[in-house]
Amino acid sequence: MENYERIINKYSEEERAILRDEPADVIKNLEILIALRSASEADPQPRTGPAGKPRKRKTESDTPASDSPTTSMADKLNRLKSSTHRSASVSSNQAREAVSVKSEDGEVVFKHNKKQQGVEGEGIQCIIKSIAGEGHKKRYDVQDPEPSENGEEGAVYKTSAASLIPIPQVGASLPSFSVGKQVLARYPDTTTFYRAEVMGSKKDVYRLKFEGEEDDKEMDVDRRFVLDIPGK
Repeated sequence: MENYERIINKYSEEERAILRDEPADVIKNLEILIALRSASEADPQPRTGPAGKPRKRKTESDTPASDSPTTSMADKLNRLKSSTHRSASVSSNQAREAVSVKSEDGEVVFKHNKKQQGVEGEGIQCIIKSIAGEGHKKRYDVQDPEPSENGEEGAVYKTSAASLIPIPQVGASLPSFSVGKQVLARYPDTTTFYRAEVMGSKKDVYRLKFEGEEDDKEMDVDRRFVLDIPGK
């Protein structure tokens, strides 16, 4: 009888040891696997967007195209496209001495300094913030309406009337351009102006082919942002 009890006790101890050790390891491993699975599902890898499609900002120039040194904004002058970098050419060497009074409380194209390297297009859309001086000594403070990369207000440039082209105000009479006319126009979804050719027109837009555009692509541009080229 005693031998029988000893055998039963021995088997019971072995059973308890098996239940206490080996299965515990299995359960522990399963718990680790479950934890790893949960962590991977809760923190997936970020997805990348379409190749060659920069986000929004129109600029990749870190140097303001201004007459005076000012802090620049990043990603403000380039179009939202992966096309060949444009060269900034000028058709007129004559600088205007005055700008329409209407531009003094509205929007203007601030023309690039053509001696500056790496700028794209002919100029950028700006808002006149203040005016100082009289006559030929009049100076303008113009501001890029787009905020900088860090969320601060757009860069402010000090310049003269010769570097500004008025943009018609909303509701103002707009110029009419015939097919084949060379114009200055704002590239869609940017603040940058480029040379373009008028291909057609509708009620509120001109159909344009921008200089250097790939595959003869044509785009619709609001009539208010299609301007005559100064000096032509």
